[in-house]
Amino acid sequence: MSSTPHLALPLLAAAQAQKHVTHNEALAVLDALVQLAVKERSRTAPPASPEEGDRFLVGAGAAGVFAGQEGNIALFDLGSWRFFTPRSGWRAYVEAEDLLIVFDGDEWKPSASVPEEISNLQRLGLGTTADDHNRLSAKLNAALFSALAPEEGGTGDLRFVLNKSTESGVLSQLYQRGYSGRAEAGLIGNDDFGIRVSSDGSQWRDALLVDHRTGVASFPFGIANVPGSNLLINAAFLVNQRKFPGGALGAGIYGFDRWKGGPGGCTLAVSGDGTITLSGALDQVIDVSSAAAQIGAASFAGATLTLSVEDSSEPLPIVIGSKTAVISVGAGRHAASVTLDGTETGNITVRFQPSGTCSFRRLKLEVGAYATPWAGTALDVEEFRCRRYYQRLAVSGGTAGIVGALGQRVGSNNIDLPCTLPVPMRADPVLTTSGFSWSNGTPAGNQVGFYNNSGASWSNLSGALNVTMVTPASPSCIVLRFQATATFTGVTGAIGNLYLGNQAFIALQAEL
Repeated sequence: MSSTPHLALPLLAAAQAQKHVTHNEALAVLDALVQLAVKERSRTAPPASPEEGDRFLVGAGAAGVFAGQEGNIALFDLGSWRFFTPRSGWRAYVEAEDLLIVFDGDEWKPSASVPEEISNLQRLGLGTTADDHNRLSAKLNAALFSALAPEEGGTGDLRFVLNKSTESGVLSQLYQRGYSGRAEAGLIGNDDFGIRVSSDGSQWRDALLVDHRTGVASFPFGIANVPGSNLLINAAFLVNQRKFPGGALGAGIYGFDRWKGGPGGCTLAVSGDGTITLSGALDQVIDVSSAAAQIGAASFAGATLTLSVEDSSEPLPIVIGSKTAVISVGAGRHAASVTLDGTETGNITVRFQPSGTCSFRRLKLEVGAYATPWAGTALDVEEFRCRRYYQRLAVSGGTAGIVGALGQRVGSNNIDLPCTLPVPMRADPVLTTSGFSWSNGTPAGNQVGFYNNSGASWSNLSGALNVTMVTPASPSCIVLRFQATATFTGVTGAIGNLYLGNQAFIALQAEL
Protein backbone atom coordinates (compact mmCIF):
# COMPACT_ATOMS: atom_id res chain seq x y z
CA MET A 1 0.00 0.00 0.00
CA SER A 2 1.23 3.47 -0.90
CA SER A 3 -1.50 5.37 1.03
CA THR A 4 -3.94 4.89 3.90
CA PRO A 5 -7.44 3.59 3.01
CA HIS A 6 -9.54 6.44 4.57
CA LEU A 7 -7.70 9.75 4.28
CA ALA A 8 -5.33 8.64 1.51
CA LEU A 9 -2.31 9.74 3.53
CA PRO A 10 0.96 8.90 1.69
CA LEU A 11 3.01 6.17 3.32
CA LEU A 12 6.80 6.01 3.52
CA ALA A 13 8.31 3.30 1.30
CA ALA A 14 11.20 1.09 2.40
CA ALA A 15 14.58 2.76 1.86
CA GLN A 16 12.74 5.84 0.50
CA ALA A 17 14.87 8.91 -0.14
CA GLN A 18 13.68 12.31 1.06
CA LYS A 19 11.25 10.77 3.52
CA HIS A 20 10.49 14.19 4.94
CA VAL A 21 8.55 15.12 1.78
CA THR A 22 6.16 12.21 2.11
CA HIS A 23 5.82 12.77 5.85
CA ASN A 24 5.07 16.45 5.43
CA GLU A 25 2.45 15.71 2.76
CA ALA A 26 0.69 13.33 5.14
CA LEU A 27 0.67 16.01 7.84
CA ALA A 28 -0.74 18.56 5.37
CA VAL A 29 -3.60 16.22 4.49
CA LEU A 30 -4.29 15.54 8.16
CA ASP A 31 -4.28 19.25 8.85
CA ALA A 32 -6.80 19.78 6.06
CA LEU A 33 -9.22 16.96 6.84
CA VAL A 34 -9.08 16.25 10.58
CA GLN A 35 -11.60 18.40 12.56
CA LEU A 36 -12.88 19.52 9.17
CA ALA A 37 -14.43 23.01 9.09
CA VAL A 38 -15.21 24.84 5.85
CA LYS A 39 -15.99 28.51 5.27
CA GLU A 40 -18.97 27.84 3.02
CA ARG A 41 -20.66 25.02 1.14
CA SER A 42 -22.01 25.06 -2.41
CA ARG A 43 -19.19 27.40 -3.48
CA THR A 44 -18.99 27.54 -7.31
CA ALA A 45 -15.89 29.74 -7.69
CA PRO A 46 -12.91 30.55 -5.49
CA PRO A 47 -12.94 33.80 -3.51
CA ALA A 48 -10.93 36.69 -4.89
CA SER A 49 -8.46 36.84 -1.98
CA PRO A 50 -8.33 33.51 -0.15
CA GLU A 51 -6.18 33.10 2.95
CA GLU A 52 -3.78 30.26 3.54
CA GLY A 53 -5.65 27.23 4.87
CA ASP A 54 -9.14 28.36 3.73
CA ARG A 55 -11.44 25.43 2.94
CA PHE A 56 -14.70 25.30 0.98
CA LEU A 57 -17.16 22.66 -0.25
CA VAL A 58 -17.49 22.97 -4.01
CA GLY A 59 -21.07 23.24 -5.25
CA ALA A 60 -22.81 22.09 -8.43
CA GLY A 61 -22.04 24.08 -11.58
CA ALA A 62 -18.56 25.15 -10.40
CA ALA A 63 -16.36 27.00 -12.85
CA GLY A 64 -12.76 28.09 -13.24
CA VAL A 65 -10.35 26.40 -10.86
CA PHE A 66 -13.31 24.72 -9.13
CA ALA A 67 -14.69 23.20 -12.35
CA GLY A 68 -15.19 19.45 -12.11
CA GLN A 69 -14.72 19.41 -8.34
CA GLU A 70 -18.40 19.34 -7.32
CA GLY A 71 -18.82 17.96 -3.79
CA ASN A 72 -15.08 17.96 -3.10
CA ILE A 73 -13.21 19.82 -0.41
CA ALA A 74 -11.16 22.75 -1.73
CA LEU A 75 -8.06 23.80 0.30
CA PHE A 76 -5.97 26.90 -0.40
CA ASP A 77 -2.45 25.69 0.38
CA LEU A 78 0.90 27.32 -0.44
CA GLY A 79 -0.75 29.73 -2.84
CA SER A 80 -2.74 27.19 -4.85
CA TRP A 81 -5.95 25.18 -4.63
CA ARG A 82 -5.90 21.50 -3.68
CA PHE A 83 -8.95 19.24 -3.74
CA PHE A 84 -9.91 16.23 -1.63
CA THR A 85 -12.62 13.73 -2.45
CA PRO A 86 -14.83 12.96 0.58
CA ARG A 87 -15.84 9.49 1.63
CA SER A 88 -19.07 8.27 3.24
CA GLY A 89 -19.32 9.29 6.87
CA TRP A 90 -17.08 12.35 6.71
CA ARG A 91 -18.38 15.27 8.75
CA ALA A 92 -17.78 18.97 8.33
CA TYR A 93 -18.74 22.15 10.13
CA VAL A 94 -20.00 24.97 7.87
CA GLU A 95 -18.92 28.21 9.53
CA ALA A 96 -21.22 30.51 7.53
CA GLU A 97 -24.32 28.53 8.58
CA ASP A 98 -23.29 27.27 12.03
CA LEU A 99 -24.25 23.84 10.68
CA LEU A 100 -22.82 20.35 11.00
CA ILE A 101 -23.12 18.25 7.83
CA VAL A 102 -22.23 14.69 6.86
CA PHE A 103 -21.35 13.08 3.52
CA ASP A 104 -23.59 10.08 2.74
CA GLY A 105 -21.49 8.86 -0.17
CA ASP A 106 -23.43 10.93 -2.66
CA GLU A 107 -24.03 14.40 -1.18
CA TRP A 108 -23.51 16.53 1.90
CA LYS A 109 -26.53 16.66 4.23
CA PRO A 110 -27.30 18.11 7.68
CA SER A 111 -26.12 15.68 10.31
CA ALA A 112 -28.36 13.73 12.70
CA SER A 113 -28.10 16.53 15.29
CA VAL A 114 -30.34 18.70 13.02
CA PRO A 115 -32.17 16.08 10.92
CA GLU A 116 -34.32 16.91 7.92
CA GLU A 117 -36.65 14.00 8.72
CA ILE A 118 -37.55 12.06 11.87
CA SER A 119 -40.10 9.28 11.63
CA ASN A 120 -41.83 6.97 14.14
CA LEU A 121 -40.55 8.64 17.31
CA GLN A 122 -42.37 7.24 20.33
CA ARG A 123 -41.77 10.27 22.57
CA LEU A 124 -40.45 13.80 22.23
CA GLY A 125 -39.83 16.21 25.07
CA LEU A 126 -38.73 19.82 24.59
CA GLY A 127 -37.35 21.19 27.82
CA THR A 128 -39.19 18.52 29.77
CA THR A 129 -39.76 14.76 29.84
CA ALA A 130 -42.43 13.14 27.71
CA ASP A 131 -44.40 10.22 29.15
CA ASP A 132 -46.81 7.53 27.94
CA HIS A 133 -49.80 9.91 28.23
CA ASN A 134 -48.12 13.10 27.00
CA ARG A 135 -45.90 11.67 24.30
CA LEU A 136 -45.20 15.14 22.97
CA SER A 137 -44.32 17.50 25.80
CA ALA A 138 -42.84 20.97 25.68
CA LYS A 139 -41.79 23.42 28.39
CA LEU A 140 -41.04 26.76 26.80
CA ASN A 141 -42.07 30.40 26.69
CA ALA A 142 -43.06 30.75 23.05
CA ALA A 143 -43.69 28.65 19.97
CA LEU A 144 -43.95 29.78 16.37
CA PHE A 145 -45.66 28.11 13.42
CA SER A 146 -45.10 29.99 10.17
CA ALA A 147 -46.45 29.21 6.72
CA LEU A 148 -43.97 28.02 4.09
CA ALA A 149 -43.98 30.70 1.41
CA PRO A 150 -44.30 29.88 -2.32
CA GLU A 151 -40.75 31.08 -2.98
CA GLU A 152 -39.59 28.52 -0.43
CA GLY A 153 -41.47 25.70 -2.12
CA GLY A 154 -44.68 25.99 -0.09
CA THR A 155 -48.17 27.42 -0.68
CA GLY A 156 -48.18 30.30 1.78
CA ASP A 157 -50.93 28.58 3.80
CA LEU A 158 -50.78 27.09 7.28
CA ARG A 159 -53.41 24.64 8.49
CA PHE A 160 -53.14 23.06 11.93
CA VAL A 161 -55.02 19.76 11.68
CA LEU A 162 -56.44 17.83 14.63
CA ASN A 163 -58.34 14.58 14.13
CA LYS A 164 -60.37 12.19 16.30
CA SER A 165 -61.55 8.68 15.51
CA THR A 166 -65.16 8.67 16.83
CA GLU A 167 -67.99 11.20 17.16
CA SER A 168 -68.29 10.58 20.89
CA GLY A 169 -64.58 11.22 21.43
CA VAL A 170 -63.03 14.50 22.50
CA LEU A 171 -60.97 16.68 20.20
CA SER A 172 -60.14 19.91 21.96
CA GLN A 173 -57.66 22.46 23.16
CA LEU A 174 -57.66 22.64 26.94
CA TYR A 175 -56.46 25.77 28.73
CA GLN A 176 -55.34 25.32 32.33
CA ARG A 177 -54.03 27.26 35.30
CA GLY A 178 -51.98 25.25 37.75
CA TYR A 179 -52.95 22.18 35.70
CA SER A 180 -56.63 22.82 36.47
CA GLY A 181 -58.93 23.43 33.49
CA ARG A 182 -60.32 26.91 32.91
CA ALA A 183 -61.39 26.85 29.24
CA GLU A 184 -61.79 24.27 26.49
CA ALA A 185 -62.55 24.60 22.80
CA GLY A 186 -63.23 21.94 20.18
CA LEU A 187 -65.42 18.92 19.51
CA ILE A 188 -66.16 17.89 23.08
CA GLY A 189 -67.98 14.57 23.17
CA ASN A 190 -69.76 15.12 19.82
CA ASP A 191 -69.21 16.82 16.45
CA ASP A 192 -70.62 20.22 17.49
CA PHE A 193 -67.99 22.91 17.98
CA GLY A 194 -68.07 24.26 21.52
CA ILE A 195 -66.31 26.60 23.89
CA ARG A 196 -66.78 25.99 27.59
CA VAL A 197 -65.31 27.55 30.72
CA SER A 198 -64.80 26.56 34.34
CA SER A 199 -63.93 28.35 37.54
CA ASP A 200 -62.55 25.26 39.29
CA GLY A 201 -61.74 22.67 36.62
CA SER A 202 -64.70 20.57 37.72
CA GLN A 203 -67.94 22.41 36.89
CA TRP A 204 -68.12 23.50 33.24
CA ARG A 205 -70.43 25.98 31.50
CA ASP A 206 -71.04 25.93 27.75
CA ALA A 207 -70.41 29.48 26.51
CA LEU A 208 -70.79 28.71 22.79
CA LEU A 209 -72.26 25.78 20.85
CA VAL A 210 -72.26 25.57 17.03
CA ASP A 211 -74.43 22.79 15.56
CA HIS A 212 -72.30 20.90 13.01
CA ARG A 213 -75.37 20.08 10.92
CA THR A 214 -76.87 23.56 10.59
CA GLY A 215 -74.09 25.98 11.57
CA VAL A 216 -76.49 27.68 13.99
CA ALA A 217 -74.71 29.10 17.05
CA SER A 218 -76.23 29.27 20.51
CA PHE A 219 -75.04 30.91 23.71
CA PRO A 220 -76.56 28.93 26.58
CA PHE A 221 -75.58 31.50 29.22
CA GLY A 222 -76.22 34.60 27.13
CA ILE A 223 -73.99 37.24 25.58
CA ALA A 224 -72.69 39.94 27.89
CA ASN A 225 -72.79 42.82 25.44
CA VAL A 226 -76.05 41.87 23.72
CA PRO A 227 -79.11 42.81 25.74
CA GLY A 228 -81.78 40.16 26.16
CA SER A 229 -85.50 40.88 25.91
CA ASN A 230 -87.11 42.57 28.89
CA LEU A 231 -90.32 40.90 30.04
CA LEU A 232 -91.26 43.97 32.07
CA ILE A 233 -93.40 46.55 30.25
CA ASN A 234 -92.76 50.25 30.94
CA ALA A 235 -89.62 49.33 32.88
CA ALA A 236 -88.44 52.96 32.71
CA PHE A 237 -91.81 54.29 34.01
CA LEU A 238 -92.11 56.68 31.05
CA VAL A 239 -95.69 55.79 30.03
CA ASN A 240 -98.23 57.36 32.36
CA GLN A 241 -101.70 57.32 30.74
CA ARG A 242 -103.38 57.58 34.15
CA LYS A 243 -101.32 60.73 34.85
CA PHE A 244 -100.18 59.39 38.20
CA PRO A 245 -98.21 62.20 39.92
CA GLY A 246 -96.23 59.88 42.17
CA GLY A 247 -96.88 59.26 45.84
CA ALA A 248 -99.08 56.67 47.52
CA LEU A 249 -100.58 53.74 45.61
CA GLY A 250 -103.10 51.51 47.33
CA ALA A 251 -102.94 47.74 47.00
CA GLY A 252 -104.06 46.74 43.51
CA ILE A 253 -104.24 50.38 42.32
CA TYR A 254 -102.41 51.18 39.11
CA GLY A 255 -100.18 54.25 38.78
CA PHE A 256 -97.60 54.31 35.99
CA ASP A 257 -98.75 51.99 33.22
CA ARG A 258 -98.54 48.30 34.10
CA TRP A 259 -97.41 49.02 37.69
CA LYS A 260 -99.70 48.71 40.69
CA GLY A 261 -99.42 48.74 44.42
CA GLY A 262 -98.65 45.36 45.95
CA PRO A 263 -99.95 43.99 49.25
CA GLY A 264 -100.23 46.89 51.66
CA GLY A 265 -99.64 49.41 48.88
CA CYS A 266 -96.55 51.53 48.34
CA THR A 267 -95.16 55.01 47.98
CA LEU A 268 -93.47 55.60 44.65
CA ALA A 269 -91.55 58.45 42.99
CA VAL A 270 -89.63 58.62 39.71
CA SER A 271 -86.92 61.22 39.09
CA GLY A 272 -85.86 62.75 35.80
CA ASP A 273 -82.97 60.30 35.30
CA GLY A 274 -85.30 57.32 35.77
CA THR A 275 -84.36 56.54 39.38
CA ILE A 276 -87.26 54.94 41.27
CA THR A 277 -87.62 55.59 44.99
CA LEU A 278 -89.86 52.96 46.57
CA SER A 279 -91.17 52.01 49.95
CA GLY A 280 -93.73 49.23 50.26
CA ALA A 281 -94.62 46.68 47.58
CA LEU A 282 -94.81 47.40 43.85
CA ASP A 283 -96.16 44.78 41.41
CA GLN A 284 -96.29 44.00 37.71
CA VAL A 285 -98.04 40.93 36.36
CA ILE A 286 -96.26 39.22 33.43
CA ASP A 287 -98.63 37.91 30.78
CA VAL A 288 -98.22 34.15 30.31
CA SER A 289 -98.70 34.67 26.58
CA SER A 290 -95.20 36.24 26.51
CA ALA A 291 -93.74 32.78 27.10
CA ALA A 292 -94.48 31.69 23.55
CA ALA A 293 -92.43 34.56 22.12
CA GLN A 294 -89.63 34.31 24.68
CA ILE A 295 -89.05 30.58 25.08
CA GLY A 296 -91.45 28.93 22.64
CA ALA A 297 -93.53 27.41 25.42
CA ALA A 298 -97.08 27.74 26.65
CA SER A 299 -95.93 29.13 30.01
CA PHE A 300 -92.90 29.98 32.10
CA ALA A 301 -93.27 26.84 34.21
CA GLY A 302 -89.84 25.44 35.04
CA ALA A 303 -88.06 28.41 33.43
CA THR A 304 -85.14 30.25 35.01
CA LEU A 305 -85.80 34.00 35.21
CA THR A 306 -83.39 36.76 36.23
CA LEU A 307 -84.49 40.11 37.67
CA SER A 308 -81.93 42.91 37.76
CA VAL A 309 -81.69 46.61 38.58
CA GLU A 310 -78.96 49.23 38.55
CA ASP A 311 -77.58 51.28 41.43
CA SER A 312 -79.67 49.82 44.22
CA SER A 313 -79.25 51.83 47.42
CA GLU A 314 -80.28 48.93 49.66
CA PRO A 315 -80.55 45.14 49.40
CA LEU A 316 -83.78 44.68 47.44
CA PRO A 317 -86.06 41.74 48.24
CA ILE A 318 -88.04 40.54 45.23
CA VAL A 319 -90.71 37.99 44.38
CA ILE A 320 -91.01 36.22 41.02
CA GLY A 321 -94.01 33.93 40.89
CA SER A 322 -93.76 31.75 43.99
CA LYS A 323 -90.02 32.33 44.44
CA THR A 324 -88.24 34.95 46.53
CA ALA A 325 -84.72 36.35 46.27
CA VAL A 326 -82.69 39.43 47.13
CA ILE A 327 -80.86 41.72 44.72
CA SER A 328 -77.62 42.91 46.31
CA VAL A 329 -76.81 46.54 46.96
CA GLY A 330 -74.29 48.54 44.94
CA ALA A 331 -73.47 50.61 41.87
CA GLY A 332 -73.95 49.03 38.48
CA ARG A 333 -76.22 46.14 37.56
CA HIS A 334 -77.04 43.54 40.19
CA ALA A 335 -79.35 40.58 39.76
CA ALA A 336 -81.06 37.61 41.35
CA SER A 337 -82.24 34.47 39.54
CA VAL A 338 -84.97 31.95 40.35
CA THR A 339 -86.26 28.80 38.70
CA LEU A 340 -90.03 28.53 38.69
CA ASP A 341 -91.87 25.38 39.66
CA GLY A 342 -93.34 23.22 36.94
CA THR A 343 -96.81 24.01 38.26
CA GLU A 344 -96.52 27.77 37.59
CA THR A 345 -98.40 27.74 34.31
CA GLY A 346 -100.29 31.04 34.57
CA ASN A 347 -99.41 34.73 34.73
CA ILE A 348 -96.37 35.57 36.85
CA THR A 349 -96.37 38.37 39.42
CA VAL A 350 -93.11 40.28 39.86
CA ARG A 351 -92.83 42.23 43.10
CA PHE A 352 -90.30 44.70 44.47
CA GLN A 353 -90.61 44.91 48.24
CA PRO A 354 -87.77 46.70 50.05
CA SER A 355 -87.72 46.56 53.83
CA GLY A 356 -87.41 50.35 53.99
CA THR A 357 -87.01 53.02 51.34
CA CYS A 358 -84.86 51.96 48.40
CA SER A 359 -83.81 53.69 45.19
CA PHE A 360 -82.84 51.90 41.98
CA ARG A 361 -83.39 52.15 38.23
CA ARG A 362 -83.47 50.32 34.90
CA LEU A 363 -85.51 47.30 35.96
CA LYS A 364 -85.17 44.19 33.82
CA LEU A 365 -86.70 40.71 33.88
CA GLU A 366 -85.36 38.19 31.40
CA VAL A 367 -85.22 34.51 30.63
CA GLY A 368 -81.98 32.79 31.66
CA ALA A 369 -79.64 32.56 34.62
CA TYR A 370 -77.65 35.74 33.92
CA ALA A 371 -78.44 39.43 33.62
CA THR A 372 -77.64 41.13 30.34
CA PRO A 373 -77.15 44.88 29.81
CA TRP A 374 -80.02 47.31 29.88
CA ALA A 375 -81.53 48.44 26.60
CA GLY A 376 -84.41 50.90 26.60
CA THR A 377 -87.49 50.54 24.42
CA ALA A 378 -88.64 53.36 22.14
CA LEU A 379 -91.35 55.36 23.87
CA ASP A 380 -93.94 54.91 21.12
CA VAL A 381 -93.38 51.15 21.14
CA GLU A 382 -93.62 51.05 24.91
CA GLU A 383 -96.89 52.99 24.84
CA PHE A 384 -98.40 50.60 22.31
CA ARG A 385 -97.42 47.70 24.55
CA CYS A 386 -99.08 49.40 27.52
CA ARG A 387 -102.27 50.06 25.54
CA ARG A 388 -102.90 46.34 25.22
CA TYR A 389 -103.80 46.51 28.92
CA TYR A 390 -105.07 50.07 29.40
CA GLN A 391 -105.82 52.92 27.03
CA ARG A 392 -107.65 56.19 27.16
CA LEU A 393 -109.77 57.20 24.20
CA ALA A 394 -107.88 59.73 22.15
CA VAL A 395 -109.10 63.33 22.18
CA SER A 396 -107.96 66.39 20.30
CA GLY A 397 -108.47 70.07 20.97
CA GLY A 398 -107.92 72.39 23.90
CA THR A 399 -109.98 73.03 27.01
CA ALA A 400 -112.76 70.81 25.64
CA GLY A 401 -111.29 67.96 23.62
CA ILE A 402 -113.13 66.09 20.85
CA VAL A 403 -113.23 62.29 20.98
CA GLY A 404 -111.88 60.90 17.73
CA ALA A 405 -115.12 59.15 16.72
CA LEU A 406 -118.50 60.41 15.51
CA GLY A 407 -121.54 59.70 17.66
CA GLN A 408 -125.20 59.26 16.71
CA ARG A 409 -128.37 59.92 18.65
CA VAL A 410 -130.20 56.59 18.73
CA GLY A 411 -133.78 56.95 19.84
CA SER A 412 -134.76 59.60 22.32
CA ASN A 413 -132.46 58.66 25.18
CA ASN A 414 -129.31 57.01 23.70
CA ILE A 415 -126.19 58.41 22.02
CA ASP A 416 -123.82 55.76 20.65
CA LEU A 417 -120.12 56.20 19.72
CA PRO A 418 -118.53 53.30 17.77
CA CYS A 419 -114.75 53.42 18.41
CA THR A 420 -112.10 51.42 16.62
CA LEU A 421 -109.14 50.98 18.97
CA PRO A 422 -105.70 51.91 17.61
CA VAL A 423 -104.16 49.02 19.57
CA PRO A 424 -106.10 45.78 20.04
CA MET A 425 -106.35 44.99 23.73
CA ARG A 426 -105.33 41.83 25.50
CA ALA A 427 -108.96 40.85 26.04
CA ASP A 428 -112.44 42.35 25.91
CA PRO A 429 -111.95 45.63 27.80
CA VAL A 430 -113.77 47.00 30.82
CA LEU A 431 -114.97 50.60 30.72
CA THR A 432 -113.66 53.10 33.26
CA THR A 433 -114.24 56.86 33.40
CA SER A 434 -113.37 59.91 35.44
CA GLY A 435 -116.95 59.91 36.85
CA PHE A 436 -117.84 62.97 34.77
CA SER A 437 -121.16 64.78 34.63
CA TRP A 438 -123.16 65.93 31.58
CA SER A 439 -122.97 69.46 30.29
CA ASN A 440 -125.78 70.97 28.22
CA GLY A 441 -123.20 73.25 26.61
CA THR A 442 -119.45 73.37 26.18
CA PRO A 443 -118.04 71.03 28.86
CA ALA A 444 -115.34 72.12 31.30
CA GLY A 445 -113.41 70.33 34.02
CA ASN A 446 -114.82 66.87 34.61
CA GLN A 447 -117.79 67.21 32.21
CA VAL A 448 -118.81 65.79 28.82
CA GLY A 449 -121.25 67.08 26.21
CA PHE A 450 -122.59 66.13 22.77
CA TYR A 451 -122.73 68.63 19.92
CA ASN A 452 -125.43 67.86 17.33
CA ASN A 453 -123.78 68.77 14.01
CA SER A 454 -126.95 68.57 11.94
CA GLY A 455 -128.90 70.77 14.35
CA ALA A 456 -125.87 72.96 15.23
CA SER A 457 -126.75 72.72 18.91
CA TRP A 458 -125.75 70.99 22.12
CA SER A 459 -127.86 68.04 23.29
CA ASN A 460 -129.51 68.63 26.64
CA LEU A 461 -129.94 65.84 29.14
CA SER A 462 -133.08 65.18 31.08
CA GLY A 463 -132.72 62.73 33.93
CA ALA A 464 -129.60 60.89 35.08
CA LEU A 465 -126.68 59.81 32.88
CA ASN A 466 -125.43 56.24 32.49
CA VAL A 467 -122.35 55.33 30.43
CA THR A 468 -121.97 51.73 29.26
CA MET A 469 -120.70 49.70 26.33
CA VAL A 470 -123.06 48.13 23.85
CA THR A 471 -122.32 44.43 24.05
CA PRO A 472 -120.52 42.55 22.84
CA ALA A 473 -117.33 44.59 23.00
CA SER A 474 -114.17 43.24 21.36
CA PRO A 475 -110.44 43.85 21.90
CA SER A 476 -110.28 45.98 18.75
CA CYS A 477 -113.64 47.83 18.75
CA ILE A 478 -116.23 49.10 21.24
CA VAL A 479 -119.51 51.03 21.07
CA LEU A 480 -119.92 53.53 23.88
CA ARG A 481 -123.52 54.28 24.93
CA PHE A 482 -124.52 57.44 26.75
CA GLN A 483 -127.99 56.82 28.13
CA ALA A 484 -130.38 59.37 29.67
CA THR A 485 -132.90 58.05 32.14
CA ALA A 486 -135.33 60.48 30.50
CA THR A 487 -134.25 61.93 27.18
CA PHE A 488 -131.69 63.85 25.10
CA THR A 489 -132.81 66.80 23.03
CA GLY A 490 -132.28 66.70 19.30
CA VAL A 491 -133.38 64.65 16.33
CA THR A 492 -133.16 60.88 16.31
CA GLY A 493 -130.38 59.79 13.93
CA ALA A 494 -128.48 63.06 14.26
CA ILE A 495 -124.67 62.82 13.96
CA GLY A 496 -122.38 64.76 16.25
CA ASN A 497 -119.17 64.89 18.32
CA LEU A 498 -118.56 64.05 21.95
CA TYR A 499 -116.57 66.70 23.84
CA LEU A 500 -114.63 66.13 27.09
CA GLY A 501 -113.59 68.74 29.62
CA ASN A 502 -109.91 68.94 30.49
CA GLN A 503 -110.30 66.71 33.56
CA ALA A 504 -112.61 64.11 32.02
CA PHE A 505 -111.48 60.87 30.45
CA ILE A 506 -112.88 57.61 29.13
CA ALA A 507 -110.59 54.60 29.41
CA LEU A 508 -110.61 50.90 28.64
CA GLN A 509 -108.91 48.36 30.82
CA ALA A 510 -107.83 44.77 30.22
CA GLU A 511 -105.33 44.44 33.05
CA LEU A 512 -104.27 41.02 34.26
